[in-house]
Amino acid sequence: MKCNVNQSDLSKAIGIVQKAVSVRTTTPILTGILMEVENNKLSLTATDLDLGIKTTIDCQSSEDGAIVANARLISDFVRKLPSKSSIEITTDEYNKMDIKCMKSDFVILCNSADEYPSNTFYNEGMSINMKSQALKRLIKYTTFAAAQDNMKPVLTGCLMELEQNVCTFAAIDGYRLSVKKEEVEFDGECNIIIPSKSLLEVSRILEDEDQDVEMLVSETHVSFVFDDTVIISNLLEGEFIKYKDIIKDGYQTKINIKTIDLKNSIERVSLLAREDKNNLIIITIEDDNLKIESTSEYGNAEENIEVQMEGDDIKIGFNSKYILDLLRVVEDDELSAIFQGSLNPCIFKLPENEEFIYLVLPVRIS
Repeated sequence: MKCNVNQSDLSKAIGIVQKAVSVRTTTPILTGILMEVENNKLSLTATDLDLGIKTTIDCQSSEDGAIVANARLISDFVRKLPSKSSIEITTDEYNKMDIKCMKSDFVILCNSADEYPSNTFYNEGMSINMKSQALKRLIKYTTFAAAQDNMKPVLTGCLMELEQNVCTFAAIDGYRLSVKKEEVEFDGECNIIIPSKSLLEVSRILEDEDQDVEMLVSETHVSFVFDDTVIISNLLEGEFIKYKDIIKDGYQTKINIKTIDLKNSIERVSLLAREDKNNLIIITIEDDNLKIESTSEYGNAEENIEVQMEGDDIKIGFNSKYILDLLRVVEDDELSAIFQGSLNPCIFKLPENEEFIYLVLPVRIS
């Protein structure tokens, strides 16, 4: 193959697909990026067999063809070339790639495209259209609560439910639950579990400006199609926890609090809490005051915040990490915290907003 391509376009495209390059694999070809030139288009593809990403950019081609280049090598070299410069890429029958740019000349040994797993990125199934900013919010407000280990693989994903023009994402790891809703223009029904790792990559690749995203859902895969990029992911099999049964109505104590005040106070107190295996902080609410404490062998810390309080006084313990994870994604100025006793889960909501719920289990105080 032979083509000329803009350095900035190529570097950005490599950065997009590189997120799906397999790091630990017994199949060496998966450490590479499939590069295909056809009709003045350069397509780049990477997959680890669970997640696949393909993106296409413009080029000037004089000879069509395909090859698999080592992802790390080509990424490092292209990134270090002058920005927006013109790059000439040529390959031969011995799978050598010659990259020329101004006075630079880089030759790397590649692999035949015939060895790369055949993946057309065509996923026939239900089509769902969504705005990218709504999708990013769904991902942002839930994926952090998904399980990180594979003891229960289904919990490493996010449940996506579609019903009556509302899309709901839910993630749970056994200690906390996060649920986010967004309105969509889709009156059908859907219930799938998407790996949180795949969703995070989708969110990172999506641009900041709002755009249309088409989701294609089959029995085994979900695809996200936008601009000139396709991301395809395996779905997780299994039955998700019936999370709605966990969320109870009513309260013993309820407060409204400034998000930034709570975040700053817990960050300071948790400097000592980190010395405890449970990152334990103790929260006491009484007389419109919220007191946050932590104690370790190195000392103790205390913060006090004025709050709007309803109900009874309460003293309750939490793993500070689970509270801070929430506070680092919430964009609203104020939060509502609903307590149903010192041994029951606490529910965080956005005031006057039912689109987001975060539930966290307390730590028993000895």
